[in-house]
Amino acid sequence: MGVKRAVELVLKTAGENPGPIYTWGPLIHNPQTVDFLREQGVEILEDISNIPSKSTVIIRSHGIPPEERDTIASSDVTLCDATCPKVARVQALIKKAAKEGDLVVIVGNEDHAEVRGLVGFAGEHAVVVADEEEARQIEFEGGVSVFGQTTINREKYERIARVIKSNNASAKIFDTLCDSTSGRQAEISELSLDADAIVVVGGKNSGNTRRLYEVAVDTGKPTFWIETADELSKENFLGMTTVAVTAGASTPHWIVSRVVEKLEAMNELRLPPWEWPRLKAIGFVIIQSNILTGLSAAMLGFSAVFLAGGGFNLPLFIATGLFMMSVHTLYNLVDWQGLALVDPSKIRFFWGNRKFLGIVSALGFMIAIPLSILSGTTSFILMCIGSVFALAFVSMKGMPRFLKARGFGTWRSIPGAKDILHAIAWIFVAGLVPVLSVAPPIWLGALAVLWVAVFAVLRAMLFSITDMETDRVLGRESIASIVGEKRAWYSTYVLMALACAIMIAGISLRVFAFQTAVEFGFLLYMTLLIAYFRRKGISRGTWAELAVDFGLLLSGAFPLLILLLK
Repeated sequence: MGVKRAVELVLKTAGENPGPIYTWGPLIHNPQTVDFLREQGVEILEDISNIPSKSTVIIRSHGIPPEERDTIASSDVTLCDATCPKVARVQALIKKAAKEGDLVVIVGNEDHAEVRGLVGFAGEHAVVVADEEEARQIEFEGGVSVFGQTTINREKYERIARVIKSNNASAKIFDTLCDSTSGRQAEISELSLDADAIVVVGGKNSGNTRRLYEVAVDTGKPTFWIETADELSKENFLGMTTVAVTAGASTPHWIVSRVVEKLEAMNELRLPPWEWPRLKAIGFVIIQSNILTGLSAAMLGFSAVFLAGGGFNLPLFIATGLFMMSVHTLYNLVDWQGLALVDPSKIRFFWGNRKFLGIVSALGFMIAIPLSILSGTTSFILMCIGSVFALAFVSMKGMPRFLKARGFGTWRSIPGAKDILHAIAWIFVAGLVPVLSVAPPIWLGALAVLWVAVFAVLRAMLFSITDMETDRVLGRESIASIVGEKRAWYSTYVLMALACAIMIAGISLRVFAFQTAVEFGFLLYMTLLIAYFRRKGISRGTWAELAVDFGLLLSGAFPLLILLLK
């Protein structure tokens, strides 16, 4: 929690402050995250006595001594505190104990940034002990208060605390350990029972990752401490079938995902076919290039045309698919930070092929617009308008003045902007354009567009739920984070109920042709998919995207089958 909070706070600060931004020391002990922050313009301050004026200085998650805080606060800078709340609680307890005259004993590594900060709150009343031998030397006639570095091993802390208590009967022992860290350490022992080896992922300068490694080594299983997947060697895992993976508190989950991917690739024959890396590679090209997304949008557009009483229009079908493929590709090229967090495979694909994908995206617009004119002037005009808005969004350097005046410095700062823009694009291109090309009666056309709108919002909502963590890290609010995850899930049920109501009412009132009942097969798939995601959990990535977009593809596949069978 403390690590995530710190990164979120820094990125939010970076988005709101135009001046230079520094962290006093590494924000967290993970080199990859520090490099990621540096790319966002956040540098590490090297000298606290020479801070550039008008800059923003962020206190790292480990906390700092009071005198260092005073030095920063007295400078001509903006101070931002990213100290982990759990560390801040320990600081307050230590300050109170020192004020009461107690000897403050801190169990931990005296060279660790957190411990140095804690010592600062105790002043002359502090003693740091690292093991039981040092603890036996603690004898004090007055009060003794014992605190643990938040990331220390719980069993070790309790052993040392008992030693101190044996020599100082009135000593007060405070439970200041982070439950998340203790939980990870306990999980290693459990995971090791069924594992041939253990891989610990995290920065070599991370104290809690080091303790995870020590716990893993104590299990007797071969243990490998790595920072990135590039350090994995297939030779180290020959003859093994099961590998346990754990990570330090400051390790970004996209790095862990890459480690898991590489481990899977080392022994793919033991995986189910749908997890084979080579098969996934084919799927990656289809999904990550947004070919499937474009095809799904085209199918949903055809579904709307089918409900509106129209037939299969191949030029418009291709134009819709190419347009949506190009829009999503452009968005991914702009929002590469988000991809780096949620889907490491996708960012590698996009980053390695960004020039080619940019050209393909431009060609998609260039082909879609001429094709749309074959479906009428209205379709052509709407496609041109959509293209102008899409390209303007991608090339936009700043926000309009009226939005800046309301505190929206970037489009990410607008609550729910990402989800709303995606839904609008789908409604416009897969709903409004195809339906108007048929020119149906107004009520029939309205229901057909509403049908598309329901699933455009449903798609945005599902990915909003999966992207909640990433959106927080990137400092933007998703719809799910605004309404809450529980209400977001409820909204998916409401949307499915609305879709069923549209279909039942349309057929019952004879607004829709009876053959449109074939769409109940599509509705059943989406209902089961949402129920599965709700029960098992939905994680952002290639297969979640495949499952959702494949469902939308079915919306047009069933009607197309009906037409082919005629």
